[in-house]
Formats: sequence, C-alpha cells, structure tokens
Amino acid sequence: MNPEHPRTLATPCPGSGPALSEAICEKRADHVLIRARGEFDYDTTDVLRDALAALDGDLAVIDLSHVTFADTALVHALLDARAERELVLTGPLPHHLQMLLDETGTRNCFVYTAESNHT
Repeated sequence: MNPEHPRTLATPCPGSGPALSEAICEKRADHVLIRARGEFDYDTTDVLRDALAALDGDLAVIDLSHVTFADTALVHALLDARAERELVLTGPLPHHLQMLLDETGTRNCFVYTAESNHT
C-alpha cells in the first residue's frame, strides 16, 4: 500500500464473521487499525485474538468505539496483546468499557489516542 495515499484497504481479519462480534483490519502506512464491533465475551473474544495474532509485529491500533458489550475476556485479550506488541486503544471508548477498565484496575495499563490521530 502506498503510504502517500490516505485510502485504506479494509479486509475481514481471520476469525471474524457475521457473528455477534467482528474485527475489521485496515493496513495503514505505520500501523494496522482493527475496528472491533459487537459483543466481546468468553465466547467471542477469539475474533479479536485471531486478528491480533495475524499481525506481523505491526503497531496495532484498536478502535473500540463500536463495542456494544464486553466483559473481562476482552480485558484479558487486550492485556495479552499488549504483552506481545505495541498496542494503542482509540475510541471514543463507550461508557461501559470505561467502567469495565476502571473496575478491573486496568485503565492505566493501556495507551490511548484521539480518534482523529489513527482512524
């Protein structure tokens, strides 16, 4: 992909599908944007894990603004990913995700950026 052109190519990440959750990957010049959408719990978080595992060490920017439900399985997936690669969360984060990160004491474990910087 030519980094001088702002267009992006959106393709489904491995494991994503028409289920309750999806992760759409967009390769950018300096990172991969993963748009997480839907519900992320024990049964569906593998969609995001598979998307992250398919990246070749690229910076992963995860847009969580369209996550409609999440439990600690999502928090664990994000913490595991952070241990393996550079990870940035973008949003705006839904209120329920902010509360989940606060309740689990993990909000300060992540780097956040304004939506306009990476999406």
